[in-house]
Amino acid sequence: MLAAIVRASLGNPRIVTALACLIAVFGAAAAVSARFDVFPDFAPPHVLVQTEAPGLDATQVEALVTRPLEGLLAGTENVKTVRSTSSQGLSAIQVVFDRGGDPYRQRQVVTERLAEFAGTLPQGVGAPLLSPLSSSMEYLVHFGYTSDRLSPVELRDVVQWIVKPQILAVPGVAQAQIFGGEVHERQIDIDPARLALSGFTLEDVLATAKRATALIGGGYLETPTQRIVIQAQAPGAGIDALAGAVLGTREGVPVRLADVATVREGSQPRFGDALIAGRPGILIETSTQFGANTLDVTRALEERLDALAPALAKQGVLYHPALLRPASFIESAIEKLRNSLLIGAVLVVALLLITLRDWRGALVSFSAIPLALLTTVWILEALGMSLNTMTLGGLVVALGVVVDDAVIDVENILRRRRTVTGNVNINELFISASLEVRRPVFYATAAVAVAFLPILMMSGLQGAFFRPLSISFLLAVGLSLLVAMSATPALCALVMAGQHPRSEAAFLGHLKRGQLGAIAWLNQRPRALVAIVLVSGIAGIICLPLLGARLLPDFRENYLIAHASLRPGISLAETTRIGERISKSLMAIPGVKSIAEQIGRAENGQDPDAPNKSEFEVQIDPRQGHRAAEIDADIRAVFANYPNQLVEIYSVLAERIGETLAGESAPFSISVIGSDLDADDRVGAQIVDVLRHLPGTSNARLTVPPREVELHLELLPQQLAIHGLLAADVLQTVNAAFHGTVAAELNQADRSVPVAVRIAHQRADPGALGALLLRGRDGALTPLSSVARISMPLARSVVDHQDGLRRQVVVASSKGADQARYAELARRSISAQVQLPPGVFLRYGGAAEAQAAARNELLLHSAAAFVLIVLFLALAFGSTRHVLLVLLSLPSTLIGGVVAVALSGGTLTLGAMVGFVALFGMAARNTILLVSHYDHLVKAEAQPWNRETAARGAEERLTPVLLTALLTGLALLPVALQLHQPGHEIEGPMAVVILGGLVSSTLVSLLLIPPLAARWLRPQRI
Repeated sequence: MLAAIVRASLGNPRIVTALACLIAVFGAAAAVSARFDVFPDFAPPHVLVQTEAPGLDATQVEALVTRPLEGLLAGTENVKTVRSTSSQGLSAIQVVFDRGGDPYRQRQVVTERLAEFAGTLPQGVGAPLLSPLSSSMEYLVHFGYTSDRLSPVELRDVVQWIVKPQILAVPGVAQAQIFGGEVHERQIDIDPARLALSGFTLEDVLATAKRATALIGGGYLETPTQRIVIQAQAPGAGIDALAGAVLGTREGVPVRLADVATVREGSQPRFGDALIAGRPGILIETSTQFGANTLDVTRALEERLDALAPALAKQGVLYHPALLRPASFIESAIEKLRNSLLIGAVLVVALLLITLRDWRGALVSFSAIPLALLTTVWILEALGMSLNTMTLGGLVVALGVVVDDAVIDVENILRRRRTVTGNVNINELFISASLEVRRPVFYATAAVAVAFLPILMMSGLQGAFFRPLSISFLLAVGLSLLVAMSATPALCALVMAGQHPRSEAAFLGHLKRGQLGAIAWLNQRPRALVAIVLVSGIAGIICLPLLGARLLPDFRENYLIAHASLRPGISLAETTRIGERISKSLMAIPGVKSIAEQIGRAENGQDPDAPNKSEFEVQIDPRQGHRAAEIDADIRAVFANYPNQLVEIYSVLAERIGETLAGESAPFSISVIGSDLDADDRVGAQIVDVLRHLPGTSNARLTVPPREVELHLELLPQQLAIHGLLAADVLQTVNAAFHGTVAAELNQADRSVPVAVRIAHQRADPGALGALLLRGRDGALTPLSSVARISMPLARSVVDHQDGLRRQVVVASSKGADQARYAELARRSISAQVQLPPGVFLRYGGAAEAQAAARNELLLHSAAAFVLIVLFLALAFGSTRHVLLVLLSLPSTLIGGVVAVALSGGTLTLGAMVGFVALFGMAARNTILLVSHYDHLVKAEAQPWNRETAARGAEERLTPVLLTALLTGLALLPVALQLHQPGHEIEGPMAVVILGGLVSSTLVSLLLIPPLAARWLRPQRI
């Protein structure tokens, strides 16, 4: 079959070349319109269900809302885990599904279940809401607005009713969360004494407010010639009109709302706040829709916002763009990977011209690169995959292998043409030269492809990251094999038929003479030969586990997120005051471009943070002459000046990956699971103490806050009966006094304003609760303290669940890069020093656990791939000795990769582990080409098998073997040299491993395998 394809291509070179050009054009068109992103969608399908429960504390929300909803959602199909947080007034439940499912179907199932549950929620609890379906990164653009002219309410109105609709109108935007400002509402502040004197109740006020603002359509009037619409305007649309609404009559005199309350414009109670560069403002966080093109959506949104900015400026509103912009990392990463690909291609061309000394041969060889890679892009787009740092990384890694297949063919044709004299049939020479290397190239390429199968079979987060890389690599390598069998022979026939090649490059002659001398020296010292092979192989195997390990490297982004937490129970105003001081200190750091802080949570926001928690979004600009590491150190030094605030600083990608792995941003987490929260707290505190005394710990803390002060109200049934009060009426009065009850909604042309009823004149201190006046029997006013027991115990502000069980969470981060060793040391220390009470157990999570799972998975799948490679070798050679010789060379290739990792930092990331797996296939490829040539010499050229034949085969294969290694190395060199640049964090370590391994594997193939083959292979077996 291989011979038939080669003959057909040589028989119709123009047709084959034209088809190749057409395919390349389609590939180029696909590359222009491709969807770009930073990474593949690495997060599993998930939904966030949020339920507002005004007035309920954390334990009440847990019992009345969270637990029933968890039980309902846990039985949903393909659910992997359910996490929830119950806090004051809010239940937030995250349902994570198994990977591979249809996210739209899973959302539909959740929606159907929630519809069944909606009628069973307690009175006053809002309907459960699903967060929009967003991408793995979620973040699209964060930007803000400040104003010296407008009040917080007016600024919020501008953003809420003018800017937000424009944001959501941009295709690809999933959500816009607003932090800061004050939400406008119309308030009816009741005077308890005046209300009691009037003889009316709180329920009467609520009903009157609702009736006064009700908007009921008037219908239309039909005349013989036209239809006239009747517009009925609610009488309570204005403040005076609402104040004049009649509650009822007393002794024939109308009692209006103004007689018992003050009607005014005000603002809703705040859940959060925002600071822009230390100034109060509004921060808007947008997220990307699932499957949307992040770059296109970002640019479209920024274009829309830029168009709005001049009109807003006229109102005194200042626009602060790109406070957090992941697209900047995408642009930087894609640009650097694209440059690495281009530089690698230029280096490949230069090497081809220097080595082959023939521009036609270099052109034919190089043509495999655009043809194979552009076709790969075309197929990736057809499969619905984006072009991201992983798919482009696969193309970069494949660059050397792609050109290898064509180079081996072209080099063999040139070598054969140099050796023949006189008239010769060019087509037959092309066919015989191509077929001579076609079978070994096929099996060698198959070995490389099989070596990548363990990467393709990875699961979880690591699979989501590296599967696109392996798919793009395998597609490119497979297509390069097809190109080498079809387009390459056809191009050779078109441009090389009438051309006689120049003599071989002089430096190759010097290398061959040095190679023959080294082989002769080793032939005379068999013990030294065996010792070198064994020692290098054993050294690589022993040293590899000694390297430090972590899942993913640090990402070089220009945005940092600092999670800050003050003591639980701190007010929103105090958190804002401290945030202003920190922001001003951060802005004074050279290299810091912008600062934004979100405090607490947004209304229906995805993060249910309390007022004591905040996030600082810091944009840095290393181009100002300061290194990123120095700026990072200065930022950490600022936060260190506030010891009462716990701070964790991560890059945006690190935060999202950590939350995907375990629901926490930190790289190492421990869930303490048990029904007794106090016992969970005690165990968690012990674990934190153990970790803080552990060498290498940077930070360790509890994420679920301990108990904090709470005003506890216990109604006394006998006292309620004495005063003629109902419990429901008392609780409603308390809610109106300290939270407010929304009675109605004023719907205007382009906005709506809630109408809230409150009890006025309440002091801002705990004693105000007991002094609250209640209207008892016969209209007598009774303080709340006379019918209730009021205390200030320590209570839960947050209750966390995992899979329906209560938990406390400990998070930690290490100072060094070796996360795996730190995690193992932490496990052993916790096991030895922490005694778990009955009913409490631990569950470990984070990057270290994922790294260990990825390592075990790679080892298992690599063992299966090793068996497949052995089967391929047996099929290729049909000889046990040939197979064993190839396998013997593989361990020695490890040492080059190990040395390269040690020199570049000594940490084995997942990218480096993948590099070692890929390295085995590339090392086997070189040895297969050499040993296959030995078969050709003995079988096709009838050479006797001896040391001279082994040396001759090595000499003749030096050029293709060295060339393939150099081509792969040069293609990866730009990536390896930019190891610490954005976009190369994952592929960089992989390139370093492959480069180091190629050095050792090439030396093994060209110097150690020939003398071993001369002694090991037997003539009768060849």
